[in-house]
Amino acid sequence: MQKYYQTLSKDKKREIKELYKKEYHKTSINARLIRLLIFSILSIITAIVILILTFKYEKNHITSIILAIILILSSLIFIIGRSYVKLNLLNKIALKNK
Repeated sequence: MQKYYQTLSKDKKREIKELYKKEYHKTSINARLIRLLIFSILSIITAIVILILTFKYEKNHITSIILAIILILSSLIFIIGRSYVKLNLLNKIALKNK
């Protein structure tokens, strides 16, 4: 099921994003979303470094590979959740400014 925001044209979406930037620029939700994105990217980079070092220096790869895969999956889940929360906020703003 599509949200109202997804049914809008590109121009309307751009207007809604501008309203989002004005309304939520200095709020805690925006700071949390940015922090979540930064931590997710850092954890993906850490998982890649773990994989590289595992294949380079370790003989038993299993535990480090499982750790890196869990880290990548949890990071992707956080990124998807972040986009879901942001989409809900944009949809709320779009419905308010119909």
